[in-house]
Amino acid sequence: MARKDRIFPAKNLLVLLTVLALTLASCSNSATVKDNGDTAESQHQSEKIEENTRIPTGLEPQKFDGYEFRFLNFEQFWNNMQLTVEEETADTLNDAIYKRNMTVMEQLNIELAETFPGDPAGQIRNIVASGDSSFDAGYVYASAIGSLVGKSTQKYVYDFAVDVPYVDLEKPWWTQSANASLSLANRQYFAVNDISLSYFDSVMPLVMNMRIAADHNLGNVYELVRKGGWTMDVVMGQMMRTVSGDLNGDGDYTLKEDRFGMFGMSEEYVALVIAGGGNIIKKDQNDIPYFAVGEESFINAFAKAIEILNVEGVFANFRLPKYKVDGGDLSTFTEGRALFFSDVLFWISGMRSMEDDFAILPRAKLTEQQKNYYSYCHESSALLCIPITADAERSGYIIETLAAESHYTVIPAYYEVVLSQKFARDEDSIEMLDIIFASRVSDLGCVFNWSNIYTSLRQMGEQGNADIASLAARVQKSIEKSIADLLPDDIG
Repeated sequence: MARKDRIFPAKNLLVLLTVLALTLASCSNSATVKDNGDTAESQHQSEKIEENTRIPTGLEPQKFDGYEFRFLNFEQFWNNMQLTVEEETADTLNDAIYKRNMTVMEQLNIELAETFPGDPAGQIRNIVASGDSSFDAGYVYASAIGSLVGKSTQKYVYDFAVDVPYVDLEKPWWTQSANASLSLANRQYFAVNDISLSYFDSVMPLVMNMRIAADHNLGNVYELVRKGGWTMDVVMGQMMRTVSGDLNGDGDYTLKEDRFGMFGMSEEYVALVIAGGGNIIKKDQNDIPYFAVGEESFINAFAKAIEILNVEGVFANFRLPKYKVDGGDLSTFTEGRALFFSDVLFWISGMRSMEDDFAILPRAKLTEQQKNYYSYCHESSALLCIPITADAERSGYIIETLAAESHYTVIPAYYEVVLSQKFARDEDSIEMLDIIFASRVSDLGCVFNWSNIYTSLRQMGEQGNADIASLAARVQKSIEKSIADLLPDDIG
């Protein structure tokens, strides 16, 4: 059931909690990568960010005479979707969102509201069809964006790169890695910035039990990440196989009695390929999507994922009947029966009572020669768009201002919340989060799932079927047609 609209009047900015600023010139684009493939030192800072250290928006001051800026949004139980809050509650994130909103509302003389229609993409289609201008921006499921762009649809949303004044997609409060993965022929119909926490919560890192790692002498994992040695063979092959064991000696692996290399889900197979630089859909030099599953790099990475994960006792895949658990049951990991946990970052919130310390780490590269880390964001994450019935200038100005304020108010608070699940909040952990958040990407093949390609790959992983060539031959023409239908007429 959708909530009622939330409306919050502009009022004098209150003195709120001082948020520990754990980042930087950019959480969204902070970790840089050396040419030799090693991740350079992260550019975060643990000091409080003073006003004069902020990167300015460069916007000329404007006031909007009490205008009510309205977001379309959706609810998701495993995601921080909330854009507005009614009051301070002493909750770190709640109060940071409140402070951001109060700051921007006072600065711009606006009110902020959000409404939850259940199907925001459908709502955008309806309001555009009727010429309704009552919504200024919207968040939609990544998996629903196909209904808003393409030859078979009218134009529903603006291109951030061309149509929306005041937006600077190069600023650190816009997530460059994600936006590059989502653009279509250099059109940015859907974008990611620091206003919503969904694209943070939806990233899929690795979480590692540090007691198990120490017990098995697995070494300094942070240094492996920094030096580029955090690879699939080392992390998945050696480490996972080293720790997995039939502890009760009954010849069978069960969640309550034995120890696994990883506790996770079927999305792991494709997430590993993406982390290794492979994609279902890649883009050419003109940013035009093309089908890439049949490429040798994808075939090899997928085969390696199966080779590693499908060894008995290594991967407890809770999508399978044998290892199925109730939603949110993390006990296999939190009680020390798995070295790694893999799912969206949101589930860190369920680890408060975990006795063992743990590390949050980027997903492994395919080889040391790979230049970048890539952190896959789940296809149900939220993407920002602006309906074409909105005033593009006003929406662009307010969104840019909100995103910039979020970067310095909400995102440091988010770091604090994520790290507070650990016993030790250390510089290593902050650096790992910088790397993860700076390398967030989507795959258009997962988002659109043309010809059930993403579903088929997950199923093949579960079955240990590495015959990618046959799958590619079966679906390639259909997917190529879907890509052609996706691109607007003036793109080709």
